[in-house]
Amino acid sequence: MASLGLKLFYLRTREKKLSQRDVATKLSIRQGTVSFLEQGVTSPHWALVVDLCKFYDVTPTYLADETRGVVPRATERWGLRDSLITLGMWVELEQDSEEDLGNKRLIYQLAPGSKFFDEKAAEVRRRYKREANSRSALTVLRTKYRTEERDLEKQLIRELREHPRRRGKLSDS
Repeated sequence: MASLGLKLFYLRTREKKLSQRDVATKLSIRQGTVSFLEQGVTSPHWALVVDLCKFYDVTPTYLADETRGVVPRATERWGLRDSLITLGMWVELEQDSEEDLGNKRLIYQLAPGSKFFDEKAAEVRRRYKREANSRSALTVLRTKYRTEERDLEKQLIRELREHPRRRGKLSDS
């Protein structure tokens, strides 16, 4: 799906909203290096990968795995890399899997294969109580996510191929 260069371009232009020069200054590298990485001309060495991960708050897995999309998932954030479940996610648990700790607190055991949902998917699960309806609604939601992801990738590829001066302020000035 998305190459390393396309992901770096997305992170710089959409999330950080910085120019190549700004990124180069903050990472203590040349602007040409940023440009070559985004265009796929060169690959970063390991120390630069770590610096990129920290700067953009993404994991090395997100950058390296070209089968994933452009937009990093909540589980692909550097700051949350040690978390099993990240903030804002929902988990589907077996009924009666909780233990009362008192003081209005419960503890739950996660079984292998527990299903995790982002906020939108959790809302679909809450809205559709019956299993068949929620599955089809989740399938529609996932299809919508994939379509939006593909459209964003196509737009980013067009922008990346465009001459830097035509891209606007964020590209390389």
